[in-house]
Amino acid sequence: MELRARDSERQRSSSLRLDSRKAGPAGPSLELLTAVEFVDSELQMLGNAQHYDSQTGLPNFESFRKLLGILLQDGADDGEVAVIWIDLLNLRREFSLHGWTGAESLVRRVANALRSSADDKTLLCRFSGRCFVVAMQAGKLARRDRRRIQAIVEALKNAHPSFQQAEPQIAAGVAFYPADTRSAEDLVRFASLAATRASYLKSHAAIPFHSSMNSLIMQDHQVEVEMEYGLERSQFTTVYQPKIGLLDGSILGVEALTRWNHPAWGPVTPGEFIPVAERCGFIHRIFESTMRNALRDARMWCKQGYLLPIVTVNVSANSLRRRDFAGTVRRMLREWQIEPTRLEFEITESVMFDDEELFASRVRQLKQIGVRVAIDDFGTRYTGFNQLRQLPLDVMKIDRCFVHGIGRCRDTLSLCHTIVAMARRLGMRTVAEGIEEPEELEALRRIECEAGQGYLFQRPVPAAELETFLREWPGRMAGFGFEMAGEAKETHGLARSV
Repeated sequence: MELRARDSERQRSSSLRLDSRKAGPAGPSLELLTAVEFVDSELQMLGNAQHYDSQTGLPNFESFRKLLGILLQDGADDGEVAVIWIDLLNLRREFSLHGWTGAESLVRRVANALRSSADDKTLLCRFSGRCFVVAMQAGKLARRDRRRIQAIVEALKNAHPSFQQAEPQIAAGVAFYPADTRSAEDLVRFASLAATRASYLKSHAAIPFHSSMNSLIMQDHQVEVEMEYGLERSQFTTVYQPKIGLLDGSILGVEALTRWNHPAWGPVTPGEFIPVAERCGFIHRIFESTMRNALRDARMWCKQGYLLPIVTVNVSANSLRRRDFAGTVRRMLREWQIEPTRLEFEITESVMFDDEELFASRVRQLKQIGVRVAIDDFGTRYTGFNQLRQLPLDVMKIDRCFVHGIGRCRDTLSLCHTIVAMARRLGMRTVAEGIEEPEELEALRRIECEAGQGYLFQRPVPAAELETFLREWPGRMAGFGFEMAGEAKETHGLARSV
C-alpha cells in the first residue's frame, strides 16, 4: 500500500500542529508528539506484507526510511531525534552451531526485546539479516535520553531467557538529528559507522557518532582500493624475523611477516592495513601469499645448507573460517615439498576466546596434518588453564606488552614466570616477543623462557638479508652471552631439533 500523497500528509500534520513556543521546557513539543502519532497511523496503513520483515513482524527498512523522513520533517523546527543502529554480532555463529532454528530464535528474541524496551512513540525496523534500526525522540546532550538509549541496548543483551540460549552479542551506535546531520540517510549511515566503532572497541555501550568516524571510513575505503591494486601488482612482500633459543643461542626458526610498500605512500604499517584487510576480505589472500613465500624461501634456504627447523606464519580468524583451510595447507606443503612439522601457525588468543569451537576444530585438523600450532599474544585475554589443557598446542607466545621493561618490574617478571611455568606444565614451549634490551633478555633467561625474538637480535628482513644473518650469527652469539659449541659452528647456530 502506498503512502498517501504528500499534500494530504502535510494538511493532516499541519492541522494538528501547535506553535512550538507553547511547548513546556520539561518535555518535547506537542508538535513532535503529534508528528509521531501521525507516523504511527501511517505505519498501520502499511498492511501489505512487502513493508514488514517476515521473521520479526517489524517494519522493513523501506517502510522505516519513509516514516523516518516524515518524522524528521514534522519535527524540523525544534525536535531532536536519535537513530540507533544495532548489529547482532553472533548471528552467524548461532547459525553455524544450531542452523536456521537457532538463528531465527536469536533474531526473534532480539526483536521481542526491542518491542518490550521501546515505547509506542519509537520506530523500530529490521534493516537486514543481523541489523536493526531504532528511531526515538532524544537529544544528544540530554543525560536522561542517553540513559534511555543505553537501556534499550542492555535489554537486548539480556534477551536470553535460559542458559541454553545464546546471549545476544550487540554492537550499537547512535547518531542525532539535527546535531549530527539533517539528512535522514546520513543519520542512519552515521549510526552505522558508530556501531562499527563499537564493534571494534568491543564496547558494551552505544557509541555516539563523531565526525572523525566519517573521515576514517573514507580513509579505510581508500586503503581498501589501494590494497586490491597492490595485491595485483606485488606491492606486498614477506620479511622474516629469527627466533633464538634463549638458553643456548641456537636459531629455532623464523617468523614470516607481511609488509606493504606503497609506491606513493611509502611503507604502510600492519596496524594500518591488517584491520582493513580483515574487514574487506583481503586477509586470506595476504595469508596465502605469505605462506607461499615462506615455504618457497624455506625450500631455497634448505638447498643453500640452512635447514631452519621452523617457519612460522600468522593466520587470521577469517582464514580459519574457510572450509578449504586445511586443504589449502596440505596443497601448499606438497607443492613446496616441506615437511609439515617444519610449518607453524600462530593464532591469536583472541580467536580462541571469541570462537572456541572453531579454534579447537582447526587446531585438531592442523595437528592431523602434522603442522605445529602456537597461541599468539598470550595474556592479553582471559584464556583459562582448562581451555588450554584440552587443545594440542605446541607453543605459547608471551606478548610484547609483558616483555617490555620486564627487567625493571617485579610484577611483570612474576607474571611471565607464571606463564612459563603454566606452559611447561601443559607441555608447551614459550617464545617471548619484542625483546629489545639486554636486561629483558637476561630476565627471560632467569625465568627459563625457551625462546625469543625481537630487535635486540634482528629486525624483520627480506629473505636475502636473512641469509646474511644466518651466516654471521655464529660470530655474534658471544655478544649476547651465548657459548657456541662445536656443533653449533657446523650448523651456523641452527638448532637440529626443537
